[in-house]
Amino acid sequence: MSGKTTHGARWVRAALQVNPYEYQGKNAPSATYNTEADYNKALLDECEAQGIELLAVTDHWKVDSALQLIRDAAVRGIVALPGFEANSDEGIHILVIFEAGTNAATINAAIGMCGVSPGCANGTTGESFTDILEKMTTQGALVIPAHVNVPNSGLLTGRAGQPLVTKIKHPDLHALGITPSQPNGTDQTAILNGTKPYDRAHPLAAIHADDVTKPSALQSEGASCWFKVSRLSVDSLKLAVRTPETRVSLEDPATEARPALKEISWVGGFLDGVTIPLSTDLTTLIGGRGTGKSTAIESLRFVLGLTPIGAEAKRDHDGIVNGVLKSGTVVKLLVETTSPSVRTFTIERSVNNLPVVKDESGTATNLRPVDVIANVEIFGQHELAELTNDSSKVASMLQRFQGSGELTAEHVETLAKLKLNREKLTRAEEGRTQLEDELADIPRLEEQVRHYTDTDVPTRLKEVTRLTQDEAVFTEATARVATAQESLTALTDPQLITKLEAAFENIDDSPRSDYLKRAQAASTALAAKLTALATEARTALDAASLEIETAKTEWSDAVREQRDEHDEVLRKLVEEGLEPNKYLDTTRALETLKAKESRRAGIATSLRGLQTERDTLLQALAGHENDRARELTEAIRAANDATGGVVIVKPVPASDRKHIKSLIDQSISGQRNRIMAAIEQDNFSTRAFVEAARAGESELSAQFSITGAQARSLIEASEPLFRQLEEQSVGQAVEVQLDVQAGTGTREFKKMDDLSKGQRATALLLLLLGASNAPLVIDQPEDDLDNRFVYDGIVTNLRSLKGKRQIIASTHNANVPVLGDAELIVALEGDGQNGRAAADGIGSLDDVAIRSHVENVLEGGPAAFNARQHLYGF
Repeated sequence: MSGKTTHGARWVRAALQVNPYEYQGKNAPSATYNTEADYNKALLDECEAQGIELLAVTDHWKVDSALQLIRDAAVRGIVALPGFEANSDEGIHILVIFEAGTNAATINAAIGMCGVSPGCANGTTGESFTDILEKMTTQGALVIPAHVNVPNSGLLTGRAGQPLVTKIKHPDLHALGITPSQPNGTDQTAILNGTKPYDRAHPLAAIHADDVTKPSALQSEGASCWFKVSRLSVDSLKLAVRTPETRVSLEDPATEARPALKEISWVGGFLDGVTIPLSTDLTTLIGGRGTGKSTAIESLRFVLGLTPIGAEAKRDHDGIVNGVLKSGTVVKLLVETTSPSVRTFTIERSVNNLPVVKDESGTATNLRPVDVIANVEIFGQHELAELTNDSSKVASMLQRFQGSGELTAEHVETLAKLKLNREKLTRAEEGRTQLEDELADIPRLEEQVRHYTDTDVPTRLKEVTRLTQDEAVFTEATARVATAQESLTALTDPQLITKLEAAFENIDDSPRSDYLKRAQAASTALAAKLTALATEARTALDAASLEIETAKTEWSDAVREQRDEHDEVLRKLVEEGLEPNKYLDTTRALETLKAKESRRAGIATSLRGLQTERDTLLQALAGHENDRARELTEAIRAANDATGGVVIVKPVPASDRKHIKSLIDQSISGQRNRIMAAIEQDNFSTRAFVEAARAGESELSAQFSITGAQARSLIEASEPLFRQLEEQSVGQAVEVQLDVQAGTGTREFKKMDDLSKGQRATALLLLLLGASNAPLVIDQPEDDLDNRFVYDGIVTNLRSLKGKRQIIASTHNANVPVLGDAELIVALEGDGQNGRAAADGIGSLDDVAIRSHVENVLEGGPAAFNARQHLYGF
């Protein structure tokens, strides 16, 4: 099992008091098993069944008896650490565990240093508890008082007062072995909580490490516990017990699976040939300037196809893509999804191309990055500082955490429908205006016709006039057919039919496929019906056109003789100076216009229908905006809860009204100061504004203090402006307040505008850390942060997110990886031409080489140095 490879720290189950076959005492293994081989096999079988990867084999004052079990464990891929169980002169049992591979002679010498001979009788006491603790710690061993709450041999039984306080507060003591099946020992809760008089600079780790004398004992709660380590070693265990909050667990720390970024690599560009693994918890990239930290962060954003929120951040991102990644570079990102099942995908993207998502077999899919790893949040260097200047962008950031950063498809569709409705209304109104302008000529034409009534021209041209009226009917009929032809276009759209006929996927696999097939059949039948109706309609249109044309031809033939006679009459009228052509032209124009009068009702009906549709769409738009407001409220509530009251967020209207003002500028000339002032008001509503404008000057004055020429200009702009305005929304923003006295015992909240640049960025990062469980990637967050908050606020949050959220950060501040207890640290180096991971620069803090990189590259404040001295010996 130790062959399980992973980069960085992971949870490992360990049993640290396994007794070997030769152990003598209660439940001795030899009483149950005939041979050591049988015992060792059964024990290791049970280790595999329980997922135990790490053992410590401890016999009383003896190590030689453990050697065969250690060898057998290695064959099975289980790491077994050598050691012994000591018995101090106070009668306290103590586990002394050495590094794997430590030879027996060294350990026997250590036993001698404890005041006894190796292999002495069980129950023999050695030197004092303090002497054994100090001497064995000096020898590099991990020293843990065993089963401290078990009577007689436990540290917390039969001992109290100052002698116990002195032992508990010893700086070499880092862990206590607790037996969960026994009552608490003396002051056990106070000791583990570090309350007076047992207050320590750093907490003690409580572990489970009860005696294991038979395989079935490994199933008990007290036999094992979990450590977060990168290597199965004593060195790693030492670090874990110094960091118990994040690296020791008495219960299975397995967390609910969540989507994660697993590994990123490059072909070409500055990081050509580099592969960086990523932890599912905290990964930190460290290194000097020019080693590729920002390139790695922006590569993640690039391969996922994400766009920075801030304009400056976008310029920086584009600069890295074009100037550092450069054309031809391919970035590959391995991601793991969890729903509906655990799967891995590779997202590949080359510069100047879109991302391609490939499945486990390497086959390109039709999926987008967001389909396999959604809601990833990435922030570049100084991007947080940029966002603090725009409260609406902060609101957008918060909504993105809830998966609602962008407008929903329904919201976008409603806006598109409103725009189309506005355009249709405009065309219908223009058509109505044009018709009314044309019909307005009827009285004039009628007056001209009346001039001829005093002559015999109307009588003599009565039949000619009739023919003109008849011909107008054919003209109008042809126009109506043309209008019908335009209406048929939408119904006969090939894309509509294709969409209706498209096959549904995975129907046959469903146990209820009969119902699904009925839905598919209904869609297909509709396509067939619409196709048939379209064909029928086209046939009807063709037939109508042909019939009108035929009727007109036959009519022309029928009236040809009359036309010839009329021509003779016209010539005589001309000779008499009566201008018959003018009369006929006037009459023809009049009859043509009268034939159009029936269109008035149709246009009016169409306008009423479009206005009703618009009212419905505006109600839907208000519903979408209310949904977004509710989502923002939920995001704010989650953010406030997550920061523990250090940051308080409130929803407010967006202050940026440029999109509204630009419509005013385009539609109204002259003075607009009162109008613009009204738009700037916090409680401004576009729809209330439009309603007042439609009501007239008095309402504009009463509600918005807009009077005189500006009110009239607004009213004169009328519906073309009003309709555009009512489709607009003021938008949402947030007011952020930071408790600048957090951690001091007093509270003092300041708004964003009253905070320093560092405090502003700190407030946003605190929101970022707690407002979502999606992966968070951020480039050198400490650059813009308030130094005090890095230690007091950010690190605390990083630790609390273990097992809940994946965080990837580049940094040059030791507080982030060290006190944040990064599961994975990647040390980058560069030569000016290329960046790369250092040869021994990928691992966790329980790796000596990684600690060396951290110490050389990073810096931190006094608190960080003091903490690092305790945790890692820096």
